[in-house]
Amino acid sequence: MLIWDVMTKRISKPETVVHIVGPNKLQNGLLALFLETETGLKCTCGPMPELTNIGDKEAAQACLVMLDCMGSDRVKLQTILRMQPDSTTSHCPIVLFNVEPDDEIEKEAVDRGVRGIFYDSEPPDRFPKGILAVLNGELWYSREALSKCVLDARPPVKLPAGPATALTLREKEILTKIASGAGNKEIADDLCISTYTVKTHIYNIYKKINVTNRLQAMLWMAENL
Repeated sequence: MLIWDVMTKRISKPETVVHIVGPNKLQNGLLALFLETETGLKCTCGPMPELTNIGDKEAAQACLVMLDCMGSDRVKLQTILRMQPDSTTSHCPIVLFNVEPDDEIEKEAVDRGVRGIFYDSEPPDRFPKGILAVLNGELWYSREALSKCVLDARPPVKLPAGPATALTLREKEILTKIASGAGNKEIADDLCISTYTVKTHIYNIYKKINVTNRLQAMLWMAENL
């Protein structure tokens, strides 16, 4: 059994496709083969798919786009980000890879709805973990990058405030861990509960504070706790 089989069966559908977009055909082809072997997901290399034409949210969620940023400086990366459809509105997750850490592009990437970043120095085993995490609805950024985004963020629309007392102690504890960048499995392991219980708590937290994703929850926490 593949090392990631259990995770893949839980979050993926047979039609799930990972699109690798970039000019480095040989490297990206090898990456596609590696990801297929490690995750069981179908991977393709080629031009950017027409994400904005996908109207069915369920169908759109069955794909993930990886943008190759090798050789792109910060200015080029900013241009690339502004040319791509917003992941939040297209419902198709977008991640960047081969990003140089010194480019400090994380804030703009988060603002554009990019779900994660893989740096050019990351080991191969990080890719399957990150891809499966993103397809499972999580963000794939370093904790330092997420913390900086939360502290520096200026949301275009003020998030609705709500009484912190509406949250239970357990919900506050989970919200704190979300703000630190922990994924569902990590939270479950830390609190000795199941990932299903974690997802239920997160659903209740989002409903109580009127947000729809992890980043908004982090911003709400920064303003209200």
